[in-house]
Amino acid sequence: MRRTLVSWLAVFALLAAGFGATVLALNNDVFSAHGFVRSYLQAMARQNSAEALAFAGVDVPEGAGTTLLVDRALSEVRDIQFIGESSKDGVTTVRFEYRLSTGKQTSEFHVEHVGSRFGLFDAWRFADAPIALLTASVDNDSRFEANGVASTAGMAEAILVPSVYVLDHSTDYLEAEAVEVSAIEPGGSLDAQLAVTPTPAFGVAAEDAIAAFLDTCATQQVLMPTGCPFGFVEANRLDGAPDWTMTAYPTATLTAGEQPNTWTATGAGGAVQLVASVRSLFDGSTSRLDESIAVTGSYTLSIGSDNSVSVLAATS
Repeated sequence: MRRTLVSWLAVFALLAAGFGATVLALNNDVFSAHGFVRSYLQAMARQNSAEALAFAGVDVPEGAGTTLLVDRALSEVRDIQFIGESSKDGVTTVRFEYRLSTGKQTSEFHVEHVGSRFGLFDAWRFADAPIALLTASVDNDSRFEANGVASTAGMAEAILVPSVYVLDHSTDYLEAEAVEVSAIEPGGSLDAQLAVTPTPAFGVAAEDAIAAFLDTCATQQVLMPTGCPFGFVEANRLDGAPDWTMTAYPTATLTAGEQPNTWTATGAGGAVQLVASVRSLFDGSTSRLDESIAVTGSYTLSIGSDNSVSVLAATS
């Protein structure tokens, strides 16, 4: 009996030693500081934003936009390699190398020990969230896309690190050359500028909007239509209301407006016909006024959310 008891004690001792060795091995790898960061990077490699955001310490800064914290905004992360780590004042700095579309990159992640799981396995959290802030400026528009995800210019958008973001702007009326930014530093701030230019379709839509605006001006039966880029000064008295008829519409040259989200169209080649009956102040006789008047000037345009183009103002 005593021999059997000793045998069982030996077995239990071996099992305990094996279990202890397993716990130690797991704490040195899977549940280590670098194991914690590696698991996060593997979630990024799977382009799984929800999984990455679930890691302890991945906190979105207050007031930051969240439209880019989605799977399809994440870029490919490959060849993840642990480089080394160091500790100071309770914070462990973990260094990893990986490959993005822009090439090999290295990032440092700061984590801190926060106790254990089941009293056995080390638990960690990010001391500095692996999140950067991206702010895009778009000339004369408030829209842009990052990796195909629509966002709004001027707002600091939270983005997960590491990732590469290709910013562009492409609508029926406006386009911009793509800008590429790399988010490799947790807590970093990235700024990007998109220079938007009008497309040929915008030129056509602008001329159509100006033509409709001028047609409305022509319905005003006065010599100086309000807010319109044409008019006529007559010293004698009109005998009845004047009639305006657009005979040629101007072509438009588009440039960025002085105010945000506006465009200036300089028009040339337009003409309007004025017909009116005039009574002489000198002798009371009547005559027919029939004048062709050039329509030149500039127009302030805006693009609506439904891609409609409207004329805000006109100057002669």
